[in-house]
Amino acid sequence: MNDGVPRVLIRKYMRLRITKTLALSLALLLVATFTGRQQKAQTGESTTDKVDRAQLHQSLLDLTNPFTVLCVAAHPDDEDGSTLTVMRRKYGAHTVSLFSTFGEGGQNAVGPELYEELGVIRARETIAASEVQGSEPHFLGMRDFGFSKSAEETFRAWGEKETLRRMVLQIRQLRPDVIITNHNTTSGHGHHQATGQLILQAFDAAADPTQFPEQLKVVSVWQTQRLFVRGGRGPEPTTQAAALQAFTIDPNEVDPIRGVTYAQQALSGLQKHATQGPWPKTVPPNGARPIRYSLVRQIQTAAPLPNDAKSPLDGLRLPEAISARFTPPTIDNKPLTEFLDKRGEVLVSLINARKRAAFSGNKDIVDVDPQRFKLMSSRLDQALATATGVSLTIKSPEKLIVPGEKAPFEITVANSGDDEIAIKRLVSSGLSIDKKLDTAEKLLPGTDTSQSVVALAPKTARINVPHAQHLYDGLLLGESFTVEGDVEINGPRFSVVGKKQMDVAPAVEIVNNNASPCVETPATLLRCTSASLTLISHLKTPFNGFITLTSLPSGAIHTESLTKEIKLGAKENQEFVSGYISAIPSREQLQDAEKSHSIKVELLAADSKKRVSEKTLPGVFIPAVAKAGIQVAYVPSTDSTLKNALAALGVNAKELTPEDVAKADLSSFNTIIIDNRGYEIHKELIAANDRLLKYVEAGGTMLVFYHKTNEWKPQFAPYPITVSNDRVTEEDAAIGILQPRHPLLNSPNRITQADFAGWVQERGLYYPSQWDQQYTALLTSHDKGESPLNGGLLVAQYGKGNYIYTSVVWYRQLREGVPGGYRFFANLISYGKGKPESSVATP
Repeated sequence: MNDGVPRVLIRKYMRLRITKTLALSLALLLVATFTGRQQKAQTGESTTDKVDRAQLHQSLLDLTNPFTVLCVAAHPDDEDGSTLTVMRRKYGAHTVSLFSTFGEGGQNAVGPELYEELGVIRARETIAASEVQGSEPHFLGMRDFGFSKSAEETFRAWGEKETLRRMVLQIRQLRPDVIITNHNTTSGHGHHQATGQLILQAFDAAADPTQFPEQLKVVSVWQTQRLFVRGGRGPEPTTQAAALQAFTIDPNEVDPIRGVTYAQQALSGLQKHATQGPWPKTVPPNGARPIRYSLVRQIQTAAPLPNDAKSPLDGLRLPEAISARFTPPTIDNKPLTEFLDKRGEVLVSLINARKRAAFSGNKDIVDVDPQRFKLMSSRLDQALATATGVSLTIKSPEKLIVPGEKAPFEITVANSGDDEIAIKRLVSSGLSIDKKLDTAEKLLPGTDTSQSVVALAPKTARINVPHAQHLYDGLLLGESFTVEGDVEINGPRFSVVGKKQMDVAPAVEIVNNNASPCVETPATLLRCTSASLTLISHLKTPFNGFITLTSLPSGAIHTESLTKEIKLGAKENQEFVSGYISAIPSREQLQDAEKSHSIKVELLAADSKKRVSEKTLPGVFIPAVAKAGIQVAYVPSTDSTLKNALAALGVNAKELTPEDVAKADLSSFNTIIIDNRGYEIHKELIAANDRLLKYVEAGGTMLVFYHKTNEWKPQFAPYPITVSNDRVTEEDAAIGILQPRHPLLNSPNRITQADFAGWVQERGLYYPSQWDQQYTALLTSHDKGESPLNGGLLVAQYGKGNYIYTSVVWYRQLREGVPGGYRFFANLISYGKGKPESSVATP
């Protein structure tokens, strides 16, 4: 049993156990009080009901493991969530993940966002997944430029030395004892290969003071002890001691506290990466496969990895000079995790650990490994806060702050436990507040204390809205307002921390309601010479000012400007639509094809004439024409790219739902488009596919964009098409025209090699590997050193109509306003002889 029961506990339970029999002696009352406390702990009547059992268990388990495990991955969802979950939830290790990119170059299965907008979402998904895993995410911030087939290509985009510099800095800051990675160095995604190669370099470089010595002004060198690569796919071990050594994780073990397997928890984390789904809904009936890691690096002074290792930390020991300072608190030499139902005894043990200065020491001792001491001391703080039921929260009715403006916050310290506490200190940081925070000498059980403050955002606060414009500058999460409190219980103190992240927005935000860039063609002249904006006031007072729109650059097609007065109420959103700010361009101007032009928008305050906000609306004129009078229908996937592109071409278009495809009259349409991955996103299309094929057979044109291999069935097409994982990732890869006289390549726009210039990210994805001889292949392409892929654009006549399947990434080219993409798209939707017969008017 623990000694030193706090006097505040005795006083409390004296009050609870007093009965009408006043003749009881004080001594008997004290005994009855302590006995009653034990009974309540055993029956679970006390705060064990209030404090989340898993949270308490985790905070106690964390005290038993002072080691850090770092998982390095190229993109969000590449991390090994199962091993991270096991290491934290079973072993209590400090787990962190490090991502080379934000994953902004990937696809989006659930929404329209791509590139930086997608990167913002994937960063948030990663944070959510990490909460499930119990890990902390960090990012190098290298650009995800899409799928790459080699480390060499990746390094050309990233810069090998710069990426290594960032990785070394993170290792020196995070100071992991072991590093694990899913990535090998020679196969798979080029980003994976590059990340795998850099980990090997960084393992040594982080410990070398001659490598990036400028970092040593803020961090110290750090030597990780072990490096593991999953599945034995890494380089040859550098020492005989590391040869053939490995550890295996079994994620199918049931977490006794949470009641589910670690694999199920990891899958829940993976499902947070919704943009990269769909993911499995459940773990396979036979369970997840065991996870094996091979040891590829180990320093000579590290303890050997046991032959039957179950974790990457097995066998590791702390330096003898500090190991005694990391002895976790126990009860009767048993781990505190065995006493979850005896919270009182646990709390006493934790208090005694703080009294004996566990996880701390004199300066000479702490300086041996200051970050490890800081980590474990903060973990003891967390355990004490969890066991006592003390929390500190910060709330604000505002979602963001404006530089130079005030924002209200409410700071609450709650005591949901059984014990009286004192709040000895409250200190804020991040934003300046209007008063000193009040402390409290006594906060009774089951009560809380709140105080309101007003924080002033500095005028120099850096804007981070919209988030997509701040993915790489370290401002993604905005400003942090933090309050740290020192809480005392029976003498010893522990810290509680509350944090509130606040976006920083301009006084008035300008939002472009149109596609960006705006595209206009000969059929839609002047389309991009007006602006449709939403002005969002983040001020609590009215705003008066002027908005100015100016065409750029000087000498472009559009050269005029417009200024209007703007009045906004407090927190008001106002739509603003300008008139045309130029005349119709001349024939000579139109002959200067593919002319870029933009509208610069500036918002000025009326009183100070200072610029409050600005935005550039990019535009481009593209000489692309579609067949006059055609009617096009489309089934969009997750974004508005088709809608915007068809509008830019001046085509009469209608959006269809899967229900429309199944029931509506389709005979009025010359062409029907199925967007990227349409059969996966709208599974109802599969049942309606026969109707689409009848539409083609009756004379219509059907255009189907790419699908992944597991989403596509050969029978979806009128003649079989088998899709592979092949892709052309080099956006400037050579394109060969196999049938230069084919009508699709010549009408209404003549397609030449110039139309393949200036493409973005890649040429095509999931190229067909086999197709029926009825199809004509029109294009061929390949990455350097690889075999040609000829299935990027397949055309076949079926009945009276035409069927087109294309793996070319038209959506990226259309979205970015690439001229050749628009000219080719206009030909695709114009292909065919006319509308189908009305035989498909009804199901």
